[in-house]
Amino acid sequence: MKQWIKPRHARLGVLALALLMLLTFTGAALAQTYAMVTGTQSLNLRAEANSSSDWLGSYARGAWVEVTGNQNNFYRVRTADRKTGYMSKNFLASTDDVTYGNVAIVSNAKATAFLNLRSYPSYAAEVVTILYNGVPLTVLSAENGWFRVQMGSTVGYVRSEFTTVSYQPIGIKVGTIKTPNNTAVNMRVGPSTSAAVRRQFAGDRYVSVIYQGTGWWYVSIDGYQGFISSDFLAEGLQAERDLGRQGGGSGYALVNNPVSTQRLNLRDQPNTAATILAQLSNGLKLSVLVQGTEWSKVYAESLAASGYVMTKYIKLHNLPSTPTLKTVHPQGSFVNLRSAAAMNAPVITRIPNGKSATILIPGADWTKVRYNGLTGYVMNVFTSIAGK
Repeated sequence: MKQWIKPRHARLGVLALALLMLLTFTGAALAQTYAMVTGTQSLNLRAEANSSSDWLGSYARGAWVEVTGNQNNFYRVRTADRKTGYMSKNFLASTDDVTYGNVAIVSNAKATAFLNLRSYPSYAAEVVTILYNGVPLTVLSAENGWFRVQMGSTVGYVRSEFTTVSYQPIGIKVGTIKTPNNTAVNMRVGPSTSAAVRRQFAGDRYVSVIYQGTGWWYVSIDGYQGFISSDFLAEGLQAERDLGRQGGGSGYALVNNPVSTQRLNLRDQPNTAATILAQLSNGLKLSVLVQGTEWSKVYAESLAASGYVMTKYIKLHNLPSTPTLKTVHPQGSFVNLRSAAAMNAPVITRIPNGKSATILIPGADWTKVRYNGLTGYVMNVFTSIAGK
């Protein structure tokens, strides 16, 4: 009987399939799982997979551990301080146990537009809040062109045609990436600065917060899941456009050029050599994010843009005549007033914790101030501006 031989291309196909399966299996094997301590104030690390074995330590709620195996109702884990042992699964939220569902991403055709979140499915319903492009909403139900959605603890209704729906992890709340000058932040494959970078995302992007651990949050954005340092995340809708709409708690201003045909430059930094982002006509309303006597940081909602303008060319409303900040030192000591916006600049004087200084020019990391007749720079992280 003649032996049947597979055609060459068929044999290659089988080999390719086998290689693909091998790579898939290898990738799955290399994919690392992490878990967060939850549901208890602290969780014990044990030498064996039972609660009566030797105690190796305890880890507070929110702590991250690397999962390396499981036995009975315990995970075998490696802790951040490099200890190896077992922890009860009952008090660990694993990255392998994420809940998926339909998520509606706000997606208006016009980038500066917003979507109303209403109290019930009608155009006549009260507006609970407004949502800009990119906000993720968990879809609870759909009917007659309306989605019933949840965002953190808030539930309401939005029109479905102004969203894009995908099946992805559901977050417990929404957060916002916050970085100096909206620079990119790393999403990593693990809760550590030594972990590989999965993607980078610009500041003011919204994220679905899946797990909110200590130091690191496990989040979802654009279909990617990973860890972002909590130093660069804020709870809720905290993008510049959101703060601008809310007025940042600082009132508002109207563009007030000396000549009606003139335009006021909105710049990316508070100096006349900085890039011009837009030119503003008289009467344009601006939300004042940080007021200064020389320059102010503002948000123009009609342009969906934030930047700096010279204060003498705007008319302030419901704002103090002299803008001030307070020094806030974590140890309650003092804050250095330096001659320039740099850590190695000479110290002019030390400002005691809780004292006020006049804001002259706000900046992304440093603010120019006047204190007791002296002019210099303080780091924003040590002032009340950091909490704005």
